Amino acid sequence: MLSEFRARLVAHNLEERALDLLLAVLTSKGLVKAGGQQRTDSTRVLAAVRDLNHLELAGETLRAALEALACAAPGWLAEAVPIPQWTERYGPRIDSWQLPSSQTERIEMALAYGQDGFALLEAAHAADTPWLRELPAVQTLRMVWLQNYTRTVTETGREVQRRESNDLPPSRLRLTSPP
Repeated sequence: MLSEFRARLVAHNLEERALDLLLAVLTSKGLVKAGGQQRTDSTRVLAAVRDLNHLELAGETLRAALEALACAAPGWLAEAVPIPQWTERYGPRIDSWQLPSSQTERIEMALAYGQDGFALLEAAHAADTPWLRELPAVQTLRMVWLQNYTRTVTETGREVQRRESNDLPPSRLRLTSPP
C-alpha cells in the first residue's frame, strides 16, 4: 500500500509537496523543529515494513496450517508437533500481539518459524499420511516456505535461512498475504 502511494506521488511529481505538508503539520504540533534537517529517504522504513510483513506472513501461514491439521487430524497433530511450545507460539493470531522490536529477535523468530514450518511439512508429506499434504492450508504453507525460506544440508545438520529480497520470486508470482 505504501509503495503504491509513493509511486503515485512520484508519477505526479507531488513528493516534495506531500513532504512539505507533512512537515508543516508536524512542526505545528511541535513534533519537529522548524528549519531542522529531515530525512526523506524511505528505504529504511520500507525495509522494516517488508521484514515485518514477511515475519507475519510466515507466522500466520504456519498457524493456519496447524489449525487446519488440528481439525482434519487432531491425533496425528498431537504426535507430530511439540504441542506446549507450539501452542504458545502459534495459538494466538500473529497480528494480535506485538512482534519483537529488535532486529536480532525478529531474525530468530523468522528462523524458528522456518524450522517449525519445514518440520511440519516433512511430517505432513510422510508416506503414511498422503492425504494431509492435499489440505489447502498445507499446500499454501509449502508454497510460502518455498518462496521465503531455503534449507541446506551442512555437516551439523539442516540449516534454514530466510531468502533475501534479491532471491525472492517476482512479486506478481509471490504469496504476500496470510491466508
